[in-house]
Amino acid sequence: MLGTSTMHLDRRLFAGLCCAGSLATQQANAQPAPAAAEPAPAATPAAAATSPDALETPYSEPPTAPPASVPPAAPSRHKIDLAVPPKPDTRPTLPIRARRKLALTGELGWNGLAGFGPILTYHVHPRVSLDLGVGFSLLGPKVGLRGRYNFLTTPFTPFVGVGFNYADGFGQFTTDPSDDPKGDPNREPVTIEQGHAYLVQSVVGFDFIHRHGFTLVGTLGYAWLLNNDNYRVLAGTLTRDEKRGFNFAFKGGLVLGLAMGYAFQ
Repeated sequence: MLGTSTMHLDRRLFAGLCCAGSLATQQANAQPAPAAAEPAPAATPAAAATSPDALETPYSEPPTAPPASVPPAAPSRHKIDLAVPPKPDTRPTLPIRARRKLALTGELGWNGLAGFGPILTYHVHPRVSLDLGVGFSLLGPKVGLRGRYNFLTTPFTPFVGVGFNYADGFGQFTTDPSDDPKGDPNREPVTIEQGHAYLVQSVVGFDFIHRHGFTLVGTLGYAWLLNNDNYRVLAGTLTRDEKRGFNFAFKGGLVLGLAMGYAFQ
């Protein structure tokens, strides 16, 4: 349109391009601005690898992978116990009679606390002890109570003690001189009544307690009869030797005893 028929071909082509560009510019100005395009979804690693852009940009960096979660450490099965060892007991050891306060022994003796029978001992203090005895003797069934002072607090200690005894007696009994081969066959039988007896004894002795509880007690002393009429002759007559023997058996005198047993902790 802008060229004449006589215009050269190259000038005609140039003029046509100018006209087309002018028309395109006018049309673009007349249309509204397009809305902002939504961002394209992120391509997955596989799609990015197969897309043409990925092929055209071989040197692009791959997307950063999310950090892997670290699993919690499993508890150790072999736990090491670092317990502190207990401190040694540095307290002084109590005396044996403070640890073993109660003892049970059996006594065999003459004019002893029990005579022949058990004795129960309670150590009130390592130096002070009480003895309670029950048994039999020539004076009949008897019971006795004694207090003693221990000179030492070691397993072996000497002691002094004072006690009291009560014996019930055997009542009446008869002796027949004809039963004695050396006795007088013409002599009449002698009947004796043995009654209650009250005695006070004073003794010295020793007390030993092993650490495992074995107990040994020995006594030596003298017993005084408080009532002199603890026996009497009801029939017949006693010779001098017989009377001396009855006095030795029934009127107290020497105390000799040995007791063994166990002390409880």
